[in-house]
Amino acid sequence: MRQPSVPTTPTDNPVMNISPSPVIRPPATIAILGGGQLGSMLAHAARHMGYRTLCISSNTDDPAARWADHHLAADPGDANVISRIAADVQAITVETESIEPAALAAAEAIGTRVAPSSHVQTIVRDRRLEKSFLASNHLSVGPFRIVESAAQMQHTAQELFGNGAKEILAKTARGGYDGKGQRWIRTPGQADAAWQALGQVPLVVETRVDFVGEISVIVARSPDGSMSTLPVFANEHRHGILFQTRMPAALSPATTHAAVNLARRTAQHLNVVGLLAVEMFVLPDGRVLVNEMAARPHNSGHVTLRAATRSQFEMHIAAICGLPLPEVEILRPAVMTNLLGDLWPVESPPAATSDGGHRHPDWATVLADGRATLHLYGKTPRQGRKMGHLIHTGHTAEEALASATAAINQLQTHHASEPA
Repeated sequence: MRQPSVPTTPTDNPVMNISPSPVIRPPATIAILGGGQLGSMLAHAARHMGYRTLCISSNTDDPAARWADHHLAADPGDANVISRIAADVQAITVETESIEPAALAAAEAIGTRVAPSSHVQTIVRDRRLEKSFLASNHLSVGPFRIVESAAQMQHTAQELFGNGAKEILAKTARGGYDGKGQRWIRTPGQADAAWQALGQVPLVVETRVDFVGEISVIVARSPDGSMSTLPVFANEHRHGILFQTRMPAALSPATTHAAVNLARRTAQHLNVVGLLAVEMFVLPDGRVLVNEMAARPHNSGHVTLRAATRSQFEMHIAAICGLPLPEVEILRPAVMTNLLGDLWPVESPPAATSDGGHRHPDWATVLADGRATLHLYGKTPRQGRKMGHLIHTGHTAEEALASATAAINQLQTHHASEPA
């Protein structure tokens, strides 16, 4: 089947064409485009390292707006806005793929350090380009097709099921996260309904991969090409949302080596500066396939905040500023558990002191365990929304997991016992 056309990427990567970049030292100012929790944790790490931060996001109550030294209420993807602030900061980074590459290009045009580059941002925000990049650079990726019309959707479904696929997954080429913008197709007859349900927009369609585990590898890479890899994380997703991350991942040495090598090769081919998080499937024979990637800090990397020699956020700041990138070592086994808005019970009638009609979970019970730390993002609760995370450490991986399991069970039990 001939692949439909996909958006073209810039032929010249701005990062490729510069000489070795000078180190950006504190108290330089770093602009963070986007206001979510990743931005807030980046701002916290930057301040700890002596840097100043400017957060650009639409709302003054965004998590990153509260942590940054300065906040500009504006569209972080507006090229005119970014070109105006670019000369007043020493580096610009992003905390989301939603930032328009044109905004980054506007800063690159005047010589400001931008990481990731507009070239990288163009690729990682579009699944068509992402999958095509992986395939063209011989980086292990599962079977996929690009679909841009109802007729192509039907043809693709017929082809893949005809080749023995048991299920296929359609994903919107842009947007979509935490299970959004995706639809499983179990028979060719469901193809048209999926096309309609996903908004009749360009899609990437993947054959289901029969994996035995999900992992992520985060690589930090400097402008001079030096790299450091964080420990491999084992991930568990529920309903398309990351539920838990375990560090270290229980993998064979061969699989660990293959995963790290694949992530580093991906970062090198992409020529990324900053962090590159590569999500992978582990196959029954120990091989690994790239699922998706993100050129920014990643949800799975939160576990490094309490259990590693450097956090992913410190490594991102170090990488974009050209500081040394030592190998990150595990201090203690740890488990990170995401806390979703489902844990915040709704009061009826809403109490005047509650958060938008929601009562906070019973944190006191969870924090009675000295191995637990709580990180809340300060967002208004809603179902499926990431509100924060818990990190549990232990002398062993089994001990950390047992503590994390007990904590989430306590929270869920407390939620279920709350009066409606």
